[in-house]
Amino acid sequence: MRLPFSWLVGLLLAGAAVTLAGPPPAGPIAVRARRVELHYVLHDASPKAEVELWYSRDLGGSWHRYGVDPDGRSPAVFVPPGEGLYGFILVVRDGDRTSAQPPQPNDRPQRWAFVDYTPPLAQWGGAEPGDDFAIRRIVHLRWTAHDDHFDGRPVSLAYQSSLDQRWKVIAESVANVGRYDWKVPPEVTGQVSLKLTVRDRGGHVVERVYGPVPVERLGSIATTRPAESGASTEASGQPPAVDPPQASLPESLPPGPASPERRRAEELYRQGSWHLVRGQYAPAAERFREALELDPQMIEASNDLAGICYLQKNYDEALRLYLETLKVRSQHEPALRGAALAYVARRDYAQSRDMLERLLAANGDDAEARLDLGDVLFMMGDRAQALREWQEAASTETAAIQDKARRRLDLYGPAAPAGQASTVAGKR
Repeated sequence: MRLPFSWLVGLLLAGAAVTLAGPPPAGPIAVRARRVELHYVLHDASPKAEVELWYSRDLGGSWHRYGVDPDGRSPAVFVPPGEGLYGFILVVRDGDRTSAQPPQPNDRPQRWAFVDYTPPLAQWGGAEPGDDFAIRRIVHLRWTAHDDHFDGRPVSLAYQSSLDQRWKVIAESVANVGRYDWKVPPEVTGQVSLKLTVRDRGGHVVERVYGPVPVERLGSIATTRPAESGASTEASGQPPAVDPPQASLPESLPPGPASPERRRAEELYRQGSWHLVRGQYAPAAERFREALELDPQMIEASNDLAGICYLQKNYDEALRLYLETLKVRSQHEPALRGAALAYVARRDYAQSRDMLERLLAANGDDAEARLDLGDVLFMMGDRAQALREWQEAASTETAAIQDKARRRLDLYGPAAPAGQASTVAGKR
């Protein structure tokens, strides 16, 4: 879930002693939120001291004054004007004392953050055996992935055999060229599932699974499905959350004979999905709405349209669509997660808690939902229960979830000063 990120910064007033709350990170910290919280510690400052926030978007080449922390108490909240790399400097003024002069061009920031609150979009395009598959066992893998903040090699590929449920690597750190020729190992028989994983610089991870299909028919069956819950450690979940809400993939369309209206709705949904994975939200939303006019119970279209509304900050409409999806399928996990995130965006934490509890009732192994539930409980002021949820999340086998949960426990656990923060600040 995308929640406000924070760190602790120690500020030095002229003539006053100070200790940093912790060593600065080695590099920019990835922030998957639309709000950045800077938790600071003042020493030997009067109640009238003002904390002034400055930021840079050009590696410190120029500085902009954001403003003064209105209540003079940690944290200072920064709402970035967009995604990208930011540097921050805090300046304290206390009467005629000051911690430093306003930053000058090329001054080094106290902290760096890379703000990226939009997960990648990814979808399988197919898996087609080569003409000489019987001899060389080459399968042409195709996919589409889009994000404004990919590095040079954001893609990883893996497979899972029906005879061995472990995921095995096909290739890691692959350039996002949309194709890869996979030589299927000779011992792989039966049915195979393929997993596409994409990562962006903001730390989002999105996974999409293709199959399962018989090895001999990889090119003739094009069903896809979202990754199983818990497999995507950063971005399964939607927005925010805040990973934005997951898209449904055409695989979930029911099989069997369909009316002309249903077939037309399915075609419109596929067209919308084509636009969605390319970041073309307006035509995607139009196709999804047209599909819903023909088939109001097409939950794939309502779920994906809700995700677009969330990205466009139309949280009320996103929530309405998620709830419509849940009327059709009460345990639809992407809709439960999306509704939880939409409620958080509206600051309706009690409703978000209820959705996350429903999600955990449907899938008790969803470690990310458990982590998010702890975050929401913390924002509701239930610190004790939040700690219990984070402790449970810390016991998961997913390393990324473990790390996040342990950071929260380190910051807000029993050793942390009560009231250290009023809002959860996780590195998302």
